[in-house]
Amino acid sequence: MAVMPGAQFRPVPNKTTGGMRGYYGVVLHTMQGTLWGSDAWFRNPKAQASSHFGVGKDGTILQWVDTVDRAWAEAAGNPYWISIEHEGKSGDSLTQAQIDADAKILAWVHKTHDVQLKSTDSVSGRGLGWHGMGGADWGGHTACPGTPVKNQRAAILKATEALLGADTGGTSSASTYTVKKGDTLSSIAKAHGTTVAVLLSLNKLKDADDLAVGQKLKLPAKKPAAPQYEPFPGSAFFHGGRHSPIVTAMGRRLVAEGCGHYNAGPGPDWTNADRESYRAWQKKYSKANKLGWTDADCDGIPGKSSWDALKVPKV
Repeated sequence: MAVMPGAQFRPVPNKTTGGMRGYYGVVLHTMQGTLWGSDAWFRNPKAQASSHFGVGKDGTILQWVDTVDRAWAEAAGNPYWISIEHEGKSGDSLTQAQIDADAKILAWVHKTHDVQLKSTDSVSGRGLGWHGMGGADWGGHTACPGTPVKNQRAAILKATEALLGADTGGTSSASTYTVKKGDTLSSIAKAHGTTVAVLLSLNKLKDADDLAVGQKLKLPAKKPAAPQYEPFPGSAFFHGGRHSPIVTAMGRRLVAEGCGHYNAGPGPDWTNADRESYRAWQKKYSKANKLGWTDADCDGIPGKSSWDALKVPKV
């Protein structure tokens, strides 16, 4: 399952189980109503509608559809986009609580499905989009979510980056340091893993003695820690009866690559659906790298080269 911690998970029947083919980004919607009114509507099979998430004006987050499954929010865009509905009407601006809630969702989606943190106005783009950008193919809702919400995407992205920076100890973006009594540029550089030359250049200082107590120095941005991936566990690992979170993580990556063949899940038990999904990945990997693998080569049992290329997050 791919359910966001902190959201109220209220699964609805209107969905396509295991239906996501990839993750292009997140689409913003406006409900034209209330959070709990939408909650009731999405439970009605006659509605033929749903969304992955809903956000109330007070910042309440509901998750209606697991992000491994396809919600029914933007027609042709459903297999590739995660949807967020907002309490309100077209023309309304998001409340600060809604912006903060969207940032929490986007940060989780970024970490879970590798969605890019940028705005997009194209259905073939990547990042944070809006319902109306899909035009007729997405239902013709060109006024959704409304211009004010479209214009608040920069605020959502900024709040998201702040959250992710906090999660990594502030290492994902530049920061500042306030000079204290007894500080030297050398001691500051050593404490923050940089050099005197870098600090001189970054702060346009003439020399190392050009410091004053209370002065704010810019510090260079530190690179986030490199992502950790599961090492190849060996082909013998994948057999009937295998129960492991590695299988779940693998399945989620297969879905993200558009290779998922799951009616339910993915989950921790190795099943034929996992094998068929991995077979689709082997074919995709072979074609992309011009390996010329045959159907016999693409047997659905992971091998080291295709596994390493899949980049399964470490669990």
